[in-house]
Amino acid sequence: MDAGKLNRRVTLRKQSDIPAMGAAITQTFDAGKEVWANVEPVGNAIFHGTKQVGEHVTHRIIVRYQPGVVTDMTITGDHVIDQVISSETIRYRVRRASDLHDDRTFVLIEAECLGNV
Repeated sequence: MDAGKLNRRVTLRKQSDIPAMGAAITQTFDAGKEVWANVEPVGNAIFHGTKQVGEHVTHRIIVRYQPGVVTDMTITGDHVIDQVISSETIRYRVRRASDLHDDRTFVLIEAECLGNV
């Protein structure tokens, strides 16, 4: 992965669910961490394969590994990724993260596109 391929600015946010009145849940997000990323849709085989096991992975997002901040251990299913395109914000739900090439240089995040927020 060349550094020039990280050509999209995204924000990694941790999501928390807080109980609200009337048995409702309010979603809150932290300020997040802005990072450069490569955002690509997955191919048809992966998309349909993940639907069969209920994972719904639609995109692969690669970000630079940052010890203690952005790692395969700190990015979890409690995170979302916001990407601003023109004036719209696209939100992705993190499904899983792994250390790309196992060398602590990049983190591969498999995510589901939730659409505009």
